[in-house]
Amino acid sequence: MNFRFDKGAFRLLNDPGLSTKPTDSTPPKGRGGLFVASLAAGLMLSGCTFWNGPKFDTATAVGALPSRWMADGGVPGQAVTGWLDDFGSTALRALVEEAVGQNYSLASARSRIAQAQERARIAGADRLPAVDASVSTSRSQNLRGSEFANTRANNFNFGLDLRWEIDLWGRIKNLRDAELDRVASASGLYEASRLSLAANVVKTALSVVESQEQIEISRRTLGSLRTNLKILDSRLEAGDLAEQAALEISLSRADIARAERAILLSQRQLDGSRRTLETLLGRYPEGAVASIGGLPRISRDIPKGLPSELLLRRPDLLASEARVDAALKDLSASRKALLPALSISGSVGTASTDEFGDIFDIEKLVWAIGQNLARPLYQGGRLKANIRLDEAERDELVNDYAETALTAFREVETAIAAEKYLKSEVAALSTAVTESRRAEDLSLDEYEQGLVEIITLLESQRRAFEAESVLLAAKYALLANRVDLYLALGGDFDHSPVDKEPVPEAAAKVRE
Repeated sequence: MNFRFDKGAFRLLNDPGLSTKPTDSTPPKGRGGLFVASLAAGLMLSGCTFWNGPKFDTATAVGALPSRWMADGGVPGQAVTGWLDDFGSTALRALVEEAVGQNYSLASARSRIAQAQERARIAGADRLPAVDASVSTSRSQNLRGSEFANTRANNFNFGLDLRWEIDLWGRIKNLRDAELDRVASASGLYEASRLSLAANVVKTALSVVESQEQIEISRRTLGSLRTNLKILDSRLEAGDLAEQAALEISLSRADIARAERAILLSQRQLDGSRRTLETLLGRYPEGAVASIGGLPRISRDIPKGLPSELLLRRPDLLASEARVDAALKDLSASRKALLPALSISGSVGTASTDEFGDIFDIEKLVWAIGQNLARPLYQGGRLKANIRLDEAERDELVNDYAETALTAFREVETAIAAEKYLKSEVAALSTAVTESRRAEDLSLDEYEQGLVEIITLLESQRRAFEAESVLLAAKYALLANRVDLYLALGGDFDHSPVDKEPVPEAAAKVRE
């Protein structure tokens, strides 16, 4: 199976190259001995090669991409840099570098790469001969004759044993290559984890700043409300608020309590964000990590005409592709398990009944060599069940790849569209903050002159506080959304075209 992106549509197409029928690798039934002999002779004489299984080609799997994102926006293309540089904060970069070096989850991902590498070495070892050395000694005693005379004998043996399965059909190579694909998958997942860690560190550090600034806004509002209460108290003492004193004082005290609650809420969020950030950095979560200062500004907009092929470098997508490649090679190996297997065995050694040193005497050397050509006849359906199992696993991983790719496209499209909405939201809220502050100043002047009631002043202050708080939250959301965009793209806006033809050095390594 393979899938194709065509103008935003996602279609799953049938590909005969990934047929689930094992007919290409299943030997004919009947006349097993004649078939084995003729097949082996034909192989030795002609040097033919057997089918190595299909290759999962991303150029086919994700073929007709739209030339640009459907939610495209921003300014014409500009010079681009690393995505952390777009925030213009050396403190953010320092936090990310610390997290990459100290985070325990990322260290676990590195260990999984090492595990996959060793599994690949283990799988590749079967392509080479296995040689064992042995030294044995024994003593025996026989009781002979009517007098039960004791006859003792010493035996000393030294030997080298060799076993080697000739990889006629490439089955062992398929298994080794499948493990190498899993190494690539583990590497891709590590890169995805590192990118996700960097994004989480940046967003958590920005959340710390937002909570601190929310506390400052609430404290300024709280100071204004307490000033209003003092004015009410002084007017009450002067006898100016005899009739409305209780109502206005209660309203003012209620607003003060709400402002205090807002401060406590922001402090709780700040404490949680600090401890989360420290955990990401591999530190003890004591809640004492320093802030990066104020919210940074994004230095550039999303370039116009951003190629959708950028998504094909996304680490989790590459890891999913590598898993499909591994499943295809496992399937090929399972099909080849139905074919005859040729193995060579041999031994060389010495034996002595006299002295231990005689086992190294070349004149006592004995050797033997043989070969074995065997074809499975009946194993209770195990081999064909393995084929069906590998086919099902292949189909699962192909569908997982399709889901991963479709989710990745959704995340990018959503982030690009969200940036336009968030910028408009920030602009509208900036206007609201300006007008709310102006209204607050006017209502305070008019209240001091006795032109408006305290309710008008409290309402204007409440609106100013809400506008500033919501504007700050929108600014954070804009920055967090840009981080999500970089995460969805698998990096920054740089795009390095992939050569259609490999360079000679790369091709030589592939052939090796």
